[in-house]
Amino acid sequence: MQTHIKDQINLHFIVFVWGFTAILGKFISIDALALVFNRTAITSVAIGLYLLFRRKSFKANSRDLLFMWLCGVLIAVHWITFFGAIKIANISITLAGISTGALWTALLNPLLTKSRIDWTELGLGLLVILGIVIVFYEEPSSASLERYNIGSFSFTNFQIGLIIALFSAMLSASFSILNKQLVSRYPRPIQVTFWELTFAFLSILIYQLFFGTNTLTSLWASSYSDLAFLAILALLCTAYPFIKSVELLKRMSPFSVMLAINLEPVYGILLAALFFGATESMNPQFYIGVVIILTTVIANGIIKARKRQNLS
Repeated sequence: MQTHIKDQINLHFIVFVWGFTAILGKFISIDALALVFNRTAITSVAIGLYLLFRRKSFKANSRDLLFMWLCGVLIAVHWITFFGAIKIANISITLAGISTGALWTALLNPLLTKSRIDWTELGLGLLVILGIVIVFYEEPSSASLERYNIGSFSFTNFQIGLIIALFSAMLSASFSILNKQLVSRYPRPIQVTFWELTFAFLSILIYQLFFGTNTLTSLWASSYSDLAFLAILALLCTAYPFIKSVELLKRMSPFSVMLAINLEPVYGILLAALFFGATESMNPQFYIGVVIILTTVIANGIIKARKRQNLS
């Protein structure tokens, strides 16, 4: 019993730490591309050192390396769009969009794995769309509201940020579906993560070398504050949670883990209000939309769990 309680505390601490990534993204002054370049570099080195210290194998099937590279590209672009949305809009708007990830997974899984369509999940998806529409047309009271004209359309920076965050959530869902197939073939998922993050770093490096408008040295963080926040982001908010979550998954049910992870946007929005009260001030309409999205995502998890129980 004590072990179970300890695992629950550790799990929620991990989710809380993940919720803190958005806060760090706002504190770090460099742009989203440079931020992810540094994050993937530091995290892949940290996980590599962990594997060396624990004498774990780095070996990966050569046929899987291209697939791992694809997953690395997906996670890199997901993180770039995630932090980009934060810098364009704010943390609350971004996390509202990111919270749709579980429903994106439900919609994309039949397409990517050729599994059967779950009509219940599609119905719940309509409720998520309702929540997104409410958030999209919410007029924030924040002083940081800006307007942009794109052709004959006018968008606020909050609306643009939400669109980018929804795209980021779709990328995250695609990564999760493809990554699940990779991880199932390896006894230690951390091996797969090491290669994916290494390939994510290399992909950004290659992009910068051939297509980037700035010099390569401009990608590296130079200020002491950015370096400190990046170290926290890469080590405490990325490497540590992943290593610990893999360990917890051996003892906890996937459903318990999924329910806890769905609280990440809640933790993130609360932390954003605590650290950046003025710029994160939203009208009641925003929170109504977020509650609809989160309630639907949690309901989806409960329905799935009951279906599995009925089948077993």
